[in-house]
Amino acid sequence: MDLNSPAVVALIAAVVSVAGTLLTVRATVRTNHNAAVQTQFQEIIKKRIECYPGLWKIHIRYETNWTLSGQPKTREWAEQYAQELMNFNLDGGVFFSQPVYIKFHELRSHLQHAVESTQPGAEVSPELTHKIRQSVYGGPGYGPGISTHLKDDLGSYQSASLARASKK
Repeated sequence: MDLNSPAVVALIAAVVSVAGTLLTVRATVRTNHNAAVQTQFQEIIKKRIECYPGLWKIHIRYETNWTLSGQPKTREWAEQYAQELMNFNLDGGVFFSQPVYIKFHELRSHLQHAVESTQPGAEVSPELTHKIRQSVYGGPGYGPGISTHLKDDLGSYQSASLARASKK
């Protein structure tokens, strides 16, 4: 076989051209996919910006302000707190990141336990109110609470989800 023949040269050129085209198509598909993912994350971030303040208000009302005002954390407090979280979850829960959802579930479980283990009108045990507070705000030796994850999702504490997603 003569490697200098016009037919062999044309065949080699065709193979190189097809390989180059395939690599270009692959790069284009990857670029378009990454752009679509970025657009999707941008839309999710916009929705989080709209809905997360509602969840934040629930925590401020039932945890921070309740504690600062010295109101007792009773079974009824736990019921109201849990109910507001459940109502919020109906519309806003779909936009939770996984870390937010994990802490949300943990908080909801602690509140449910408080309702089940506390008599009507009685105060929730200090141990359980501490767990509820840690679920919201975190603490030493415990790790971040839902509030940290909410802020992180919006870019306040660390790189926003958009930046983290692009590194994967």
